Amino acid sequence: MGKYLETGKISMKNQVAYRFDVFVRSILPFIRLFLAYALWKALYAGQSVIGGMSFEMMMTYYLIASFLLRLDQSSGLVWETAEEIREGRFSKYMVRPISPLGHFLAAGLAKTLYVLLLVLPAVVVLAAVMHRILLPPAGWMNLAGAFLMGFMGLIFLCLLNYLTAMLAFKFNDITGWHLLKENLVEFLSGSLVPLSLLPEWIQEAMRFFPFYYMQYLPASLYLGLKTEEFVPGLIILGLWITGLYGLSVFVYHRFRRIYEGVGN
Repeated sequence: MGKYLETGKISMKNQVAYRFDVFVRSILPFIRLFLAYALWKALYAGQSVIGGMSFEMMMTYYLIASFLLRLDQSSGLVWETAEEIREGRFSKYMVRPISPLGHFLAAGLAKTLYVLLLVLPAVVVLAAVMHRILLPPAGWMNLAGAFLMGFMGLIFLCLLNYLTAMLAFKFNDITGWHLLKENLVEFLSGSLVPLSLLPEWIQEAMRFFPFYYMQYLPASLYLGLKTEEFVPGLIILGLWITGLYGLSVFVYHRFRRIYEGVGN
C-alpha cells in the first residue's frame, strides 16, 4: 500500500505546482449552474414543480451534480496513459513492482482529493451567496449517504477511464472512444438533465446500470428524495465496481501480450 500512497503524493504535488490552473479548471463547470438558472427560471414560470422538484431543488441538484462532475480527475489520466502506451513509455509499469491499475487509481483519487480541498470552499461561498435558491441537505444522514454514493461513483468512473485508456493497446487514437464515453456518462448520470425528467420506464431501466447512482442518486439523496434506493444502490454499484475491476485486470493482461513497447 505504501507505494500507492507515494504515487498519490507525487500526483498531489503535481497538482499543487499548477494550483491556479487546476482551480480555474475546477470552477468552470459551475458556470453550468448559472446557465441552468437562466433556463429553468423561464421554464418554471407559472409552475411550482417540474419532474418532482421545485425551482430551489432543481438549482441545488445542479450544484451537487456539477460538484461531483468536477471531482472526477481520472479523465485526464486517460490521455496521459494512452500517450505512454503509444510512445512506448508504458513499459515502466510492467517492470516495476506496481500494478498499472493501482497506479491509475492512486493518481486519480489523489487528484480528486486535491480538487475537493480546493473547490469545496468555493462551493460553500457559492451556496452562501445563492442561499435564497439553494437548499441545505435534508439531513446529516442524507448528506453522508450522498457522499458515500458519490465516492463509489468516482471509483467506478476511475475504473471506466482506465479501461478506456487500455484501448490504446489496440487503437492508435482513442479520442473518439473517450469523447463518446464522456458524453454518454454526462447524460446517463443525470449531469446534463435530471433523470426524473425522463419517462418512467427509462428510469426503471437505468436503475440496473451504474450511471444512475453516480450523480443523480447522490443529488437526490441530498435533497431527501429516493432515500429508499440507497441500500439497493450501494449493492448494485458495488457489483458493477467489482465486475469492472475484474474486467480491467483481464483486459490489461490480455492486451499487454500485444504491446511491443517501441512507440510510434
